[in-house]
Amino acid sequence: MSRGTTLGTSTRSRCAVAATAAVVAVAATLVLPGAARAAYRHRAESAHDTTSPKSVTATCGPGEVLVGAGGRIRNGNGGVRLAAIVPGTTSVVVRGEAYPDYAEPWSVMAAAICASDDGQTRIVRVSPTGSRTATCPADLVLGGTGFDLPAGVPLTGLVPDADGAGVTVRTALQPLGTPGPVAYAVCVEGYRASWGGVGARYKRFATTGPVGTSSPRTVTVQRQWEWEVPSMSGVGGEVVVLPGPADPFPTNTSAIFIDAMMPNDDGTQVTVGAVHRATAATAGRSARGGRPVRAAAGDGLWSVTGYGTDHDIY
Repeated sequence: MSRGTTLGTSTRSRCAVAATAAVVAVAATLVLPGAARAAYRHRAESAHDTTSPKSVTATCGPGEVLVGAGGRIRNGNGGVRLAAIVPGTTSVVVRGEAYPDYAEPWSVMAAAICASDDGQTRIVRVSPTGSRTATCPADLVLGGTGFDLPAGVPLTGLVPDADGAGVTVRTALQPLGTPGPVAYAVCVEGYRASWGGVGARYKRFATTGPVGTSSPRTVTVQRQWEWEVPSMSGVGGEVVVLPGPADPFPTNTSAIFIDAMMPNDDGTQVTVGAVHRATAATAGRSARGGRPVRAAAGDGLWSVTGYGTDHDIY
């Protein structure tokens, strides 16, 4: 399945943000049994302070290209939004933004999932203006995901397509006239889930956590077959607010948002976290080790679903 080498990145992005004062980077190399390629997973973390917004870049090694990415907020406690995961050809930029009333130090982490540049086609597609979905060309499949949000808008969903065609970003309600969110799809060679042939193809794994009112909430997406080559590279998540007596037709609001979508280093898991928007008092208490953060806007029932995708490129 050879189409030559294409390493392209569309340019529409709002990820020009302040650079961080210090960055810590680590890398893990996963050599897969019986496979001809290796997966290289690089992580980086910004300075841990009160600066906002802040961003960090995780970069592939020499001779590598990006096939997937992830990010998370550390010590956000409901007071910091995960604002962007913007994939490029050989790196990913992750941005965090604190609410004005959040005064605790925090950091943002980035994960770059890379593969050796073996001549296969890999491109980054961006959602067109007015759309929240980034779609891969018909002869490519979704490898990694990303998004970029307008200032002040929290993330409520990043949903990879079940067939591997693309990814859709979802947000809380935002004022009319403000710029819309942007979705990114890292597209790679491979076969869609619906392909009728015999062989490796795209798979989307999903895990939904229990319903409740507590916060924060974390769900781990695990590959489902132990014999599979572990190569999960795409991440995603979705917050679902359930109807209740006081609100029979709920909508996702800024009170609940996703602040972590992070792959692990061996390609077998993706961890997704969501949290209630915290008041200044509850955020400070949680940061000092007190009770979990509670909702600023009430105690409605909700759950979080995590997604991990495997395009079998490794």
